[in-house]
Amino acid sequence: MAVGSLTRRGPPIHGREGASMRRARNLSQNLSVPPFRSQPPTGLIDTVDGGDAPAGNPLEDAMPDRFPRAPVALLLLLAALLAPGRPLAAQDAGRLYQENCAACHGAAGEGSGLGPPLSPEHYRYGGGRQDFERVIRNGIASRGMPSFAATLSAEEIAALAAHLPARGSGAEDEEDAEDEEDAPDPPARRAFDAVPGTHQTLDYAIDVEVFAQGLETVWSMAFLDPDTALVAERPGRLRVVRGGSLVPEPVSGTPPVHVHDHEWNQAGLFDIALDPDYARNGWIYLSYAHRLGDGEGEGAAGPRLMTRVVRGRLRGNAWVDQQVVFEAAPAHYGGNWWHFGARMAFGDDGHLYLTVGDRGDMELAREPGRPNGKVHRIRPDGGVPDDNPFHGRPGALASVWSVGHRNPQGLAFEPGTGRLWATEHGPRGGDELNVIRRGADYGWPVVSYGINYDGTVLTPHRRAEGVEQPAWFWRPSIGVSGLAFYQGAQFPLWRGKALVTGLAPRQLRLLTLDGERVQHEEVVLTTQGRPYEPVVGPDGAIYVVTDDPGQILRITARQERRR
Repeated sequence: MAVGSLTRRGPPIHGREGASMRRARNLSQNLSVPPFRSQPPTGLIDTVDGGDAPAGNPLEDAMPDRFPRAPVALLLLLAALLAPGRPLAAQDAGRLYQENCAACHGAAGEGSGLGPPLSPEHYRYGGGRQDFERVIRNGIASRGMPSFAATLSAEEIAALAAHLPARGSGAEDEEDAEDEEDAPDPPARRAFDAVPGTHQTLDYAIDVEVFAQGLETVWSMAFLDPDTALVAERPGRLRVVRGGSLVPEPVSGTPPVHVHDHEWNQAGLFDIALDPDYARNGWIYLSYAHRLGDGEGEGAAGPRLMTRVVRGRLRGNAWVDQQVVFEAAPAHYGGNWWHFGARMAFGDDGHLYLTVGDRGDMELAREPGRPNGKVHRIRPDGGVPDDNPFHGRPGALASVWSVGHRNPQGLAFEPGTGRLWATEHGPRGGDELNVIRRGADYGWPVVSYGINYDGTVLTPHRRAEGVEQPAWFWRPSIGVSGLAFYQGAQFPLWRGKALVTGLAPRQLRLLTLDGERVQHEEVVLTTQGRPYEPVVGPDGAIYVVTDDPGQILRITARQERRR
C-alpha cells in the first residue's frame, strides 16, 4: 500500500549551502526558547567533517550516513592551527586531528568513505599548493563545497595549503609525489583491537572472532534461526550465512536497488526485519533506496530516489511473494542520494516502525505532510493504524509517528519498558540518542547541538518549546549508526543496556541507562571497518557488521572480571 499521496508544493530543494542554511535560520528565528525540562550531557569539541559533497548537499551531512566533502574539514582545522604566530606541537595537531577530522578523513588521513583520503592521487581539482588555496578560498559550488574566503584569512589559507601533501608544483611537490610512487605498499593503517583475540572491558574479558567475511559494505543482519542469518550488503545483495559459512550465491529475485556510482554513495540495500510471527508466516522486511522508473520523474538532476520497504519470503535461496508495504508518492522522491534513514523495528503492538531521513532537504523534516525526516508507523501489510497521531489531520501523512529528524539509522524497543529509542546522525557535532514519542517533534533543523561544516552557526537554538531534548548527544560526532538492547545469557551484567555503533571512531559502545537518562558510556571495541549495526544473536553473543573489510564479528564473554 502506498503511503504519502500528497503533491509536493515545489521541486526538490537542490540549493546551495548558503540558501539552505539561511532558510533554516529563518525558521529558527520563529522559535521561543523556554527552559529545558532536563539538562542533557555536555559534549567535548565539535567534530569537524568535510570533503567533496554531491551537488545540492548543503554540507549538512557528515556520516556515512554522511556525505563526504572535499578535504575542507581538515583544512579548516589546520589553517587555524598553523596560522603565523601560533606554533603547534605535532602531538597537539595529531590530537586535534583525531578529535575533529578523523570522522571524515580517517585516523591517518586514509579516508573513511565520508571524506576523501588526504593523498595526492585522490585530488580532483589540481594537486599543487596554489590549487589548494584556490579551492579553499573559492569553494566548489557544483560539489556543494562553500567558499572559505569569509571564514579563513589569506594567511590561514596559505598555511593550510602548505600543510597538505602536494603533487607536481615545485621541487618539494615533486619529492612528495616521488615518495608516494616509490612506496611498494599503501601506508600502514593504525592498529585496531578488533580481530581475533581476547580483550578487556569493565565487566568482562571478551573473545572476538570473525563470524563471516568476504562481504561488501554490510549494513544489517537478522537471524532466521540459531543456525541461519540474513545479511544485507548495501550494493544490493541479500546474503545467507548458514552454519557459520557464507553461502556463495546471493539470494535471487530481491528488489532492484539503486546504488549511485559516486564514491561516497549512501543509497542501496539497508535494513532487514522479521515479522513478529515469522515462524508461522515467513515474512521478511527489507528497506532500500528505490528509484522511480522511466517517465516517473527522471530529471536533469538524475535519478529520483526515496526509502521504500517491501516484504517477501525465502524459498530456498530465492526471494518470493514480494509486496510493497511503504512507498512515498512520486512527488516526494528527490535527486539526493543520502540521508535515507531506513532502520526498522517491530513494536509489541505488532506494528512496524521505520525511519526516513531528511533526504538532504532538511526544511521538510518538521512538515507532517512530507515523509522526509520522520519515524513512520504502519501495519505489517502497509496499512495505517487509526491511532497514529496525524491520522485524519488535513495535509498530513497518516503514517507519521514523529517529526524533526535528520538521519536516524538506529531504532530499537527497550525490553520491559516498551520505550522506542533512536540514534540519529547530527551535522558537525550533535549526534543524538532519542526516546521516540507519539506525535513528538525532535526539532531538526531549527534545534540542534551541531553546527555547519564551515564552523558557522546552523541554528542558535539548543532547545525550544514543544521540541524534545535528546536523552544523550555526542559532540564531537561519532557517526552514531545502529542500536540494540542486550538481552541474553552471555553477558548478564549487560542486560538492559544499549549497544550503539560509531562509524567515525569505528567503535562499539555500551550505554548504561537509568530510565531515560544515560548514566555511563563505555567503548567496548574498536573495529577495523566501520560498524553499521550491533545485533544480539539467539546464542547471546553480540554480532557487529562492518564495511572495509566487509565482515561480521562475533563477541562472547570469556569471563567476568573481578572487582
